[in-house]
Amino acid sequence: MSVVASPTLLTALSNVRRLSSSTLIHQAKPAQLLQAIESALSTQLVTSGPFSPTAYFASLQQCLERACAEDIPSSHNPSSGDNLHERSSRPLRRDIEGDEEIDDEELAETENMGQGALIPSTLYLLAIVLPETPNQVIYAHTSQLLDCLLPLFETAMEHPPALRSLVQMVTTVLLAIPTNVLDNSEGRKEVEVIPHLRKAWNYLLILNLDGRPKVRHVAQEGIRKVLTSTSGKAHPFLSRTRDWVMKTLKVEMEMMGKRDKKKGTDKEEEEGKRIIWLIQGLRGWVVVWGDEHLSSLCEVLLSLPPLPHLTQQIYSLLSLLLSAPPTNISVKPHVLTNLPTVLDSLLASPPSLTSNYSDIPAYLSAISSTLIKLSYQDPQTLQTKLSKTFTLLFSTILLAPSPANAQAVLEAASDVLGAQGIARYCVSDDMILQAVSYHQNGVSTDGRQKQRPPFLSKFISSISEAFDTHALRIPYLLPILTALVARLRIRVLSSEEDGLVKVDESGRGNTAAEILMMDIIAGIADLRTQRGFMHKDQVDELVGMAIEVIGVEGVLQRLPLNIEPDENGNTPQPGRAHLLPGIRLRTTNDSLLFFVTHFRPLSERAFGRKITAQESGKPAEAKIWEVIVGQIWDCFPGFCDMPRDLQKGLTSPFLGLLTNLLYTQPTLLPSLLKGLSLLVTSTQRLVSSGTEKGELKKRFGLDQDDAKSNLEFLKGLAKDMVAVLLNVFSKMPRDTRGMVGDVVGVWTGIMSEKDMIETYNTVTSHLSSALSSTSTPVGTGASPISHTMLDLLIIFVPTLPAVQATALFKATATPTVLENPDATVQKKGYRLLKRLIEAGHGKEDLEGLVKKLNDVVGNVGPGAQRDRLQLLSALVEALPKDSLHLIPELLSEAVLGTKELNEKARDAGFDLVVLMGHKMAEGGSVKRTVPTEDEEMDEEETVEANVEEYITMVGAGLTGTTPHMISASINALSRLIFEFKEDISPSLLSELISTLILFLDSKSREIVKSALGFTKVIIVALPPSTLEPHLSTLVPGLLGWVHDHKNHMKTKTVHIFERMIRRFGFDEVYRHAGEGDEKKVLTAIKKKKDRAKRRKFAGEEDQTQPRTSTGNAFDDILYNSDSDASSVSEPIQSQTRKVNKKVQGTFIRDEGDEPMDLLSRSVAGGISTTNPKSTSKRQPGQEASHFQTDKSGRLIVKESDSDSDPDSTVLKANDGGAFLASQTSAHGAIRNSRGDLKFARHTKRQREQERREDAMDVDEGVDRKREKKQVGRLGEEFRAKRAGGDIKKQNGPSPYAYVSIDHAARGKKGKKDRMSLTNKKRGSKV
Repeated sequence: MSVVASPTLLTALSNVRRLSSSTLIHQAKPAQLLQAIESALSTQLVTSGPFSPTAYFASLQQCLERACAEDIPSSHNPSSGDNLHERSSRPLRRDIEGDEEIDDEELAETENMGQGALIPSTLYLLAIVLPETPNQVIYAHTSQLLDCLLPLFETAMEHPPALRSLVQMVTTVLLAIPTNVLDNSEGRKEVEVIPHLRKAWNYLLILNLDGRPKVRHVAQEGIRKVLTSTSGKAHPFLSRTRDWVMKTLKVEMEMMGKRDKKKGTDKEEEEGKRIIWLIQGLRGWVVVWGDEHLSSLCEVLLSLPPLPHLTQQIYSLLSLLLSAPPTNISVKPHVLTNLPTVLDSLLASPPSLTSNYSDIPAYLSAISSTLIKLSYQDPQTLQTKLSKTFTLLFSTILLAPSPANAQAVLEAASDVLGAQGIARYCVSDDMILQAVSYHQNGVSTDGRQKQRPPFLSKFISSISEAFDTHALRIPYLLPILTALVARLRIRVLSSEEDGLVKVDESGRGNTAAEILMMDIIAGIADLRTQRGFMHKDQVDELVGMAIEVIGVEGVLQRLPLNIEPDENGNTPQPGRAHLLPGIRLRTTNDSLLFFVTHFRPLSERAFGRKITAQESGKPAEAKIWEVIVGQIWDCFPGFCDMPRDLQKGLTSPFLGLLTNLLYTQPTLLPSLLKGLSLLVTSTQRLVSSGTEKGELKKRFGLDQDDAKSNLEFLKGLAKDMVAVLLNVFSKMPRDTRGMVGDVVGVWTGIMSEKDMIETYNTVTSHLSSALSSTSTPVGTGASPISHTMLDLLIIFVPTLPAVQATALFKATATPTVLENPDATVQKKGYRLLKRLIEAGHGKEDLEGLVKKLNDVVGNVGPGAQRDRLQLLSALVEALPKDSLHLIPELLSEAVLGTKELNEKARDAGFDLVVLMGHKMAEGGSVKRTVPTEDEEMDEEETVEANVEEYITMVGAGLTGTTPHMISASINALSRLIFEFKEDISPSLLSELISTLILFLDSKSREIVKSALGFTKVIIVALPPSTLEPHLSTLVPGLLGWVHDHKNHMKTKTVHIFERMIRRFGFDEVYRHAGEGDEKKVLTAIKKKKDRAKRRKFAGEEDQTQPRTSTGNAFDDILYNSDSDASSVSEPIQSQTRKVNKKVQGTFIRDEGDEPMDLLSRSVAGGISTTNPKSTSKRQPGQEASHFQTDKSGRLIVKESDSDSDPDSTVLKANDGGAFLASQTSAHGAIRNSRGDLKFARHTKRQREQERREDAMDVDEGVDRKREKKQVGRLGEEFRAKRAGGDIKKQNGPSPYAYVSIDHAARGKKGKKDRMSLTNKKRGSKV
């Protein structure tokens, strides 16, 4: 079975091949062996490559077998071999064989398994080739392959490189064996293979404990790959591996127990390392361990002794063991019988808070995983463990005194108590009901009298008390409260008969968070207003979660905004206007009626105060009230997201107010439009929900029936709302219509068919009138009616009935629209046709549409080309397989689209070319014309559609008569090769490369520019083996342009050579350069690269700037031509900054004269992480010390003189003038949207401005007299200094050659010249 080599394999072999001339023997030997094998394959297969992985595998296997046969003596004496390798092989064979009866293979006694030997080189190449070889081929040669590999393990133990290659190969072989072969032993072949496979697996297990990190990691990765390769069932070797792990752990424990502690700590550290290595390897595949065997593993892990670094690994593994399995591995959940015991063991033996502080985060992670698993497995048992767990986590760890670097431990404890542990997963609904009952009635849910508070009540009270007693732990307590509020979102209802608390199934009652925690939230929210409080973001998160869970009304009852002043004109304190942004972000599923009754009047009163302030001449106060009005209406969308009382909130007065605001308040338009859109979309989302009605009712207070009722109510408002939105749409400027159009589309989606048709007819009638009229719009920024109507029709497309959509399609595909003198009408017409095709309309006559489009191709207006190409893309996407003959008719325009000047149109052209290729790759049939002897009677033939046929069609453009067409064809082929390089046969690819390289010698620069782009693409995208045969013609072709500076030809060519040298090596490129002087450019490139490497090694080079990316891989290759020459320029001396290590700690500022109360929550406002006594803080009078004082103590401030201080009028870069300098300087540069660097031009206007600035007199206090301008003398530069007459400077003009007559003859302001043409004063005799 022959398989084409993948790019990964070709790249890996190319990297090996280029090291053939290396001076390091372990690098050169594999490269030389690879070249010899490829030479032999070329002779046998009569081809130059690339060869298939199967061919490489067969050749390397033969080489390995021959090398092993030569290295193993025929009269091998096992006993001598045992004596030679007694220290290394005996323990290994003992561990590998174990309890199985397996005959030893003769060990390979190679004289040299080290660097440069044949067998290590062969193993290295096999480790590269084997993963790419088909599994069927590997399975067919498993027996012969393992016969060679297994004996090599013993000798390779002293040679890590060869040993790593062996491990990689064995892993690949095990992955290629079907699992059914390992499950049973049916057949003779399987009986022979299975012992070899088991022995190979034993080698991998033993190497898991190898002391060499690279060898150990390769073995661990091999076991992980094999055991996790089967999905849905356990691997046959899993039980064997589990037993080995358990046995190894027990053996290590016994050895550690028998060890004499007086012998020192070296042996202890070594034994601890072996267990750590075992646990590290176990982490990779513990997800498939099996729940039924987790109990014994947890028991063994918890019984391991505490050793340095081992405890942390054990806790981390326990956390992984008890976590949920990945979704891609289907493991049946199993009950862990000893899970409570595991939790008890963890709680009974916490790490020391002083000596083993670094182990606590892993320990807390293990507790978190245990609690979560126990909450799903046995919630009743969990309740009995929570009190002890909470005491340990909260009192012993979180609130205990800790060192300054304890942030990680405190954050971990906060997570376990909050979002990743108890608060989120361990608090059940029954516990919540018990806490609510205890809070309201002092009794539990079953009616018993209060004896002791339930766990949740103690939890909440302990957190609240900690805010008063442990102010330094506030940043870690706030996330716990936030997680609690998020969990207490269930709504409860108290029975009037017996007073018992139960869950409110209607979803209308108060939430448990409001009952249990609103008092705490209100007290903590006031901390935010204290001066210097540092944790405002966390308080805002807590209040935001309360707004989301409890609701805006419940929060504002306890935390009023206090925005408006009272009757006396005083504003209540504290002001809470900062709640408005939180309400905007967190409000959902709330009461729309509350917004109508509370926020709407508030906004009206605030707007009135704004008007009053404006009339009173207080612009600052007016601006404040304007901002408040905007923030109030910014909250409106949140109340429209799945409102609980939609029909009650949308009253007629409120709808009238919305209409008025849409017309008169453009600043509020975004919020209003977003709210109107959410009213519809959230209701539709709830209607289509698949959740059970009871669950929806309990969580949101609404179900599918309520949503349907609300949707019918909105449909009744749709016609009037759309009419209002259309009026707003028509009056808005063209650039700001997008958001209004989106809302129009949402509301038209729920209109009745009758109303939709009526609206459609109105719009089309206005469009017809506008197209026949020549009037222009009136007003600044106003759009013509035709543009507006076409935009509306584009919005209507998804909701149009079929009849109207078909009529619209036919009306648009006419010359009236597509050949309209207004290019914008054309653009919108093409866009409308595209939307109709995407919606499924007009597909009945695509051939007719293509004909119409071809008829108007000559009259496409400027700016409409991009939309036309996008229409063609939608048309090609909709083509059925029996209509692919239309692609050749559109191909010419698609290819020319790659040469459009507009970037977006050019991108659309490339997308169309690629889309056509994908359409051809899907299969089908296409008709093409075959020329005959009679030119007038060409024949048509039907061929199968595929990528190669499509590339042949595109390649026909290379025979074009104009350079523009040839250049466009080269661009299209470059893009297609980049996209379909995996689907093109090597022969066609080689033919394309050979043909397109010839265009490097073209006389047309336009063609050469595209050919250079093609060259850059193939060098980057294709494997080196594909391009190596063409270097002999490619390199000389490129060297012909290295001295041409026009159109940046030299820069582009040098950049291509840099990439080429990086891919093929300098020697390979230089070998094909010929004998001309152009090859010196290659030498210069190499010198620059070597110089850059030396500077980088010496530490002189600054950090290189990352390459900019456009987000398109092809564009990055084609247009990102930043040469690496920039990296070899003169190094920039960067200023080194000294990093001052700040002492970690927490401080309390004492800014008052009263004694500090450390038990008050107000102390939280004075907590700081910086030392208040630091000298870096600005001290009183610090700035005054820079000035002189007179005898009376007054400051003497000297005004700076601009003439004496030249820097005073110059903006320095470190003073914030770098941006201005980049914009106005002659050398300033900016980057455009593509990431290309554009340098500022030193224009005439800039030079004139600089001259005016230089001539400006900055000292306005001095009244200077204008100096008389000296009269210039013609020919002054030719006058001799020490003699009479004129002189002529070397290589300069003659004295009489360039004196213009008009310069000497013209007068100034009507006055006669004072100088004559002969450079003498008029009237002078001399």
